[in-house]
Amino acid sequence: MLENPRFDLKDLILVYLGILGVSFSAALLPIPGMSEKGYYLYVYLVQFAATMLFVYLFAVLFPRGKWRDLGLRRARLKDIWWYGIVGGTLLIIMVLLMGLVIEYFQPNLAPQQIEEMLRSVKGLSEFTIIVFAAVVLAPLSEELFYRGMIYPLFRKHLGPGGGALLAGLVFGLAHWDLWRAIPLAIGGVALCWIYEKSGSILVPMVAHGVWNGFMCLIIYFSIFKGII
Repeated sequence: MLENPRFDLKDLILVYLGILGVSFSAALLPIPGMSEKGYYLYVYLVQFAATMLFVYLFAVLFPRGKWRDLGLRRARLKDIWWYGIVGGTLLIIMVLLMGLVIEYFQPNLAPQQIEEMLRSVKGLSEFTIIVFAAVVLAPLSEELFYRGMIYPLFRKHLGPGGGALLAGLVFGLAHWDLWRAIPLAIGGVALCWIYEKSGSILVPMVAHGVWNGFMCLIIYFSIFKGII
């Protein structure tokens, strides 16, 4: 059973503005002599740290809540398998199929930055670092914010269906890529559903990690060059 949030819309806005502010500041203040991949990972880590910090401040500390309020509770093994691993695999299949459709209508769509990074990595160490960021750090921070904070608040006012649709739309648009927002929004809805069914934010984290992991492998081995 999902908890009713102690935070409100104002807290969501402050978290998002805080993440944006810190991320843009980091992007505008690169470290001299840093390589392109190092710069990308530097901004990625700053954004991860900012997300974790602001989520903690506005969802746990200030409203006097607990991490459990964000869904950090024990997950059942069968939920991790069926909703996390199998669900994450189905998500990447759905994204690939939708990517083919989008590529048909928009064949010259510019690649994402992570796609460019993966296609130009030199050595296993660079690949491992990028994959770790995509498979571990991104699901951890994004699920706590989008499914742990945003979805429960929308669910409280719109119900599970309406809350998932709106939270998924926000997740898609937050990536600042209009065409890719479509499959990302649908994926966001699916992750909300996984959270709803499992009751633990750990399960959509696993699904998100599986999704990103397959994405990285597909890009790296150039199996699919369309929309991921």
